[in-house]
Amino acid sequence: MEHHSNIVPWQQLAARTGAVVRFAGITEEGELDWEDFESKLSEKTKLVSVAAISNVLGTRIPIAEIVSKAKQFGAFVVVDAAQHVPHEPTVVSEWGADFIAFSAHKMLGPTGIGILYGRQALLEAMPPFLGGGNMISSVTTEGFTPGELPARFEAGTPPIVEAIGLGTAIEYLKKIGVGAIREHEAELTVLAHDLLPRIDGLRILGPPPQKKAGIISFVVDGLSAQDIAIFLDRQGIAIRAGHHCAMPLHDYLGIPNSCRASFYLYNTKDDVERLAEALAVVVAKLR
Repeated sequence: MEHHSNIVPWQQLAARTGAVVRFAGITEEGELDWEDFESKLSEKTKLVSVAAISNVLGTRIPIAEIVSKAKQFGAFVVVDAAQHVPHEPTVVSEWGADFIAFSAHKMLGPTGIGILYGRQALLEAMPPFLGGGNMISSVTTEGFTPGELPARFEAGTPPIVEAIGLGTAIEYLKKIGVGAIREHEAELTVLAHDLLPRIDGLRILGPPPQKKAGIISFVVDGLSAQDIAIFLDRQGIAIRAGHHCAMPLHDYLGIPNSCRASFYLYNTKDDVERLAEALAVVVAKLR
């Protein structure tokens, strides 16, 4: 189910070090195949990296349970929380993961910036990976001493404007309440699961609404996802068509691409109803 950003870096690492990247499967309903995941763990497992919510299927992944199982084998756990933090209440201590990453542009903030949470002991043990100003304590002609956390990982001039924008976005979401956002999205997702399958040949990907976030990915038999998106765009409705940076998932599902409608706090039930009505017109026209 992983986004390419949680696949390619590990493949690059494997090419440099000889490590082996192994993938856990998913069920027909689009949830983690827990039995297969457990079978992939061994004393050789160094790290488990997983998205908290699939950006295609919307599936919620049981992170705390994954962390507990991985720790039995001494493995570190990295969580891609880009789809979780803006949509679901996130309590780091409840997960127990070693690293958690998420991005600003998914949470009403600016592009080009995000946050990496790491356990302090691990961050202190890690050498800086970028060199330059502000990441040092002292420098001589013989060498340097890195600064304290988090400065040691923030070489050069930081993205000041983006950081201020991210801070403002976080305060805005806290004021609204991520729990309230989750409830709002849940209502829209349930409605979409009711209306969209009424269209002949349309199939929603992933689990039922009770097990997913506000993401509706779907395919329509015999029709191009790109064509559907273009004709919806002409009616003022924006969806995404393609592989959504998740080619392995689409290969597994046996489809080249899919359509995806993503809901957030600014969407309404009227939006969902308009999507369903416009989609029915588009499908009939393309056929």
